Amino acid sequence: PAVLCHDCGHVLHCPRCSAALTWHRHQDRLRCHHCGYDSLWPKDCPECHSTALITAGQGTEQLEEVLRQRFPATPVWRIDRDALPGREAFSAVLEQIHQNQPAILVGTQMLAKGHHFPAVTLVGIVNTDQGLFSADFRAPERLLQMVLQVAGRAGREDRPGRVLLQTHLPHHPLIQKLSEGDYQQAAQLLLEERLQASLPPCTALTLMRAEAHQRAAIQAFLEAAKACAPDSLAISGPQPALLERRAGFERAELWIEAPTRQIMQKALKTWLPCCQQLPEARRVRWFVDVDPQFML
Repeated sequence: PAVLCHDCGHVLHCPRCSAALTWHRHQDRLRCHHCGYDSLWPKDCPECHSTALITAGQGTEQLEEVLRQRFPATPVWRIDRDALPGREAFSAVLEQIHQNQPAILVGTQMLAKGHHFPAVTLVGIVNTDQGLFSADFRAPERLLQMVLQVAGRAGREDRPGRVLLQTHLPHHPLIQKLSEGDYQQAAQLLLEERLQASLPPCTALTLMRAEAHQRAAIQAFLEAAKACAPDSLAISGPQPALLERRAGFERAELWIEAPTRQIMQKALKTWLPCCQQLPEARRVRWFVDVDPQFML
């Protein structure tokens, strides 16, 4: 959950990143999940000085609190990196869970992957829609994988399982396919979208990202790199990265496309040495991500 001012709508952001701070109630801290910055709850809004600061959004801490109030006689185990910071704490909770006593498990993707809970028969997935509105084109693919992984926790033994998806868009094509539990049809739907948009795996993609304290230095380097690129590459940008500022560094990128991976690899072999020789390269920190899986 983020923290915002109820009077003016200002959202508390990390001073070093273009990201909202997250409120961790049990630790009594505001924390940035990108650079590690943390602080106490502020006395007032930094914009209008109102004291009407509230949290917005749902996190595992909030879900845990609501479930404890609704089911006071049932143990609630929260499984995430904040609640279980070490391997020993995680193992202790797993030992309790495997006793197959009545319990409610609340967690992040830590709970979804690689665990066998034979007594789990009901799985609820909160806010399924979040993967449908990301600027990262791979987000629906990850949503599909995550939902099916979480759904696989229910009914793994002789008792049948049930999976509930919370959504505001029950008629969305991907949500419809997810409700049917058919990975092949859902994956085919996403592949058709990628083909229409000329996105991987139908084409090859590379990101060239540059970071510096001054935006002008980033712009100069990326423009110079784009100017000396081979004609076989289609280049968009420079454009801001999705996380435009991180740990005090401004960030921008070039979006580089080629019809095939072979063409991409051949072009990069000749282009990247030229980029290294550019005078502008000395004033920025830059790297190349071939076949990027996350766009942040």
